[in-house]
Amino acid sequence: MEQTTGSRSSLIIIFILFATFFFGGGFFIGKDYQTIAPGIPLKLDKVSEVYQTLQKDFIFKEEIEAEKLEYGAVKGFVDAVGDPYTYFLTPKEYKDFEEIINGSFEGIGAEIGLNEQKQIVIIAPLEGTPAKKAGLKPQDLLLQIEDRVLAGLTLDEAVALIRGPKRTSVTLTIKREGLPEPIKISIIRDLIEIPILRSKLIEEEKVAYLQLFNFNEKAGNAFKEAAQKVLISGAQAVILDLRGNPGGILQEAVEIGGWFIEKGVVVASEKFADGSVREYKSAGPAKLKGFPLVLLIDKGSASASEILAGALQFYNKVKLVGEKTFGKGTVQILEQFSDGSALRVTVSQWLLPNGKSIDKEGLTPDILIKKAGVNEEEDEQLQKAIELLK
Repeated sequence: MEQTTGSRSSLIIIFILFATFFFGGGFFIGKDYQTIAPGIPLKLDKVSEVYQTLQKDFIFKEEIEAEKLEYGAVKGFVDAVGDPYTYFLTPKEYKDFEEIINGSFEGIGAEIGLNEQKQIVIIAPLEGTPAKKAGLKPQDLLLQIEDRVLAGLTLDEAVALIRGPKRTSVTLTIKREGLPEPIKISIIRDLIEIPILRSKLIEEEKVAYLQLFNFNEKAGNAFKEAAQKVLISGAQAVILDLRGNPGGILQEAVEIGGWFIEKGVVVASEKFADGSVREYKSAGPAKLKGFPLVLLIDKGSASASEILAGALQFYNKVKLVGEKTFGKGTVQILEQFSDGSALRVTVSQWLLPNGKSIDKEGLTPDILIKKAGVNEEEDEQLQKAIELLK
C-alpha cells in the first residue's frame, strides 16, 4: 500500500539565522583600509571616489538613490568572492526569502543552483509541483525567463522572476543535454506543497520502497514512521530512492542514516575555515542495518542526499544505481543586519566518513543507468535495483 507524507515547504536547504555579523566600521566612509584576514589589507577608498564623481558629474544625479548604491556596492563586493552560494540580500529580498522558508510560497516548485560555469541550472523539480508536471529535468540550463536573458543574474534575481501568484504562467527557455536547440516550457504557477516521503511494499519481491523527496525538519519523523512499518511489513530488502532530492538539513540526514548505521559511528563531518571539524554521529537504532539495501541517485540528488548516500555506501557497501549526483557539499548560514538585509555565506564543507568532500565532485554510481522511465515498469534504474536485491 502506497503512502505519502506531506509538508508545505519551498526551500529545501534550510539556513541557521544569526544576527551578529557586521562590516568593520565605515564601508563607505572612514578608514582607507580594512583587514578581512591577517595580512590581507582591503582598500576601500575607491568606493568613496566613485561616489563623489557621480555626485559631481552624473547628468541625472538627482535620480541617485544612496541606498540603492550602497546595496549595489555590497552585492558586487560579495559577488567578487566568487562563491555561487555566498551572496547579499537586500531587505526586500530577505523578506521574500523568509516567506519561502516559512512555506508561504507560490511558484513552480523547482530547486535551482549554479553549475561549475556559474550558469543557472535546475537542481531538481520537486515532486508533485508544476515544474515536475511540466517536464523540467535536473541539469536543465536556464537561458531565459520570459524575455529576460539570465546571463549576469544572481540566483535570487532568477528566483524572483520565476516566482509569482498561483494560476499565472511563466515561460522558461532551457538548454537540455542531448537536444540540438533550446526549448521553451510554459508553467502555470501554484501553491507549492511538497511531500516528504513516499513508501510502499513491492509485494511480489518483498522489497520496501522508500522515496525521500527532501530533508526538511519533518523528514526524520516521517522516515521513522515508514521504517517502523517496514519492520512489520514482511519486507526482506529496502530500496531508498534519493533521486531528485536536493537536500536539506544535515541533522535530518544523520538521523535517517542512524536507521542503517550503528550508534556512535560518524555519518558525516563538517570542516570550518579555521580547520576545526565537527562530527555528526549516528544515534541509531540501526534496525534496518541488516536489510539488503540499494540506493537510487541522479543529477538531482544534492547536498544532504549525497552525504547520506556516501555514508551508506562507505559503511554498508550498498550499491548506488542511477546517475552521478549534483556535487553540493558546502554549508551556508544566513546572517541578518540591523536594516533588514542579510548575507548568506558559506562557512564550512561537508565531508563523508572517509574525509572526502563531494563538493563539485558528486557521487559516481556503482551502476550507471541514465533512463529513469515514466512509470515503474519502464524505470530501468528501479528495475535494476530490484534485480540486485533478488
